[in-house]
Amino acid sequence: MTTAGDVARTMRLYAVDMGGMLARMATVDAARLPSTATADGLAEIAATCTRALERAGIRLEVIGRERVPREGGIVFMWNQESHLDHLVLPVAIPRPFFSIYNNAIARFPFYGRHMKRSGHVHVDRTDEAQWRASVARAAERVERGECVLVSPEGTRSRGGELLPMKRGAFILAEQSKRPIVCVTVVGGHERLPRGSAIVRGGPMRVVLSEPIATPDKDLVVRTFERLKTAACF
Repeated sequence: MTTAGDVARTMRLYAVDMGGMLARMATVDAARLPSTATADGLAEIAATCTRALERAGIRLEVIGRERVPREGGIVFMWNQESHLDHLVLPVAIPRPFFSIYNNAIARFPFYGRHMKRSGHVHVDRTDEAQWRASVARAAERVERGECVLVSPEGTRSRGGELLPMKRGAFILAEQSKRPIVCVTVVGGHERLPRGSAIVRGGPMRVVLSEPIATPDKDLVVRTFERLKTAACF
């Protein structure tokens, strides 16, 4: 149930945090903006996101950071729960990463331009030649030791369930020859369901899995389901 407190906190979140972020993207040179692809940038963004989550009344718990290898490329795959994922993931993931982002993000005012200029990789699912080339470039970076964040579902579900996974994320993992770490978000759908603009304060949890050595799609699905079930409140 949405309360008056939820509405008030959400309005402050949009006005102070979201408005401030977009204003910086609109007015500050891209080279001076922090990026999750660098250690200093990730630390700054994580601090900003932590304050935003607290302002929204979200109590975040992260489990399994110690499972993430400290060196070598990693394919972080996450289950899309809500728009709150964009605040939660920089706080939860312990290593710098670049993201794979879709057309909706690319079109978002200021944010899409910032993503392009700060080293993240756009994929257009309607253009197979484009997305295959983008996935190949991302895989090369991961093979060289970078970390990438990708959603194998491609979008959020309306009921919070795990959607069928698309092939691009697994092609990336296969081409990079690097392990997958599942980043399972729990509680995001309850806090901000698809179609709602009001954040409902409460708990969220992120669980990071042990590395999965091969791009086994069935194993990734089972890992997400197991971690989501085990991590339910």
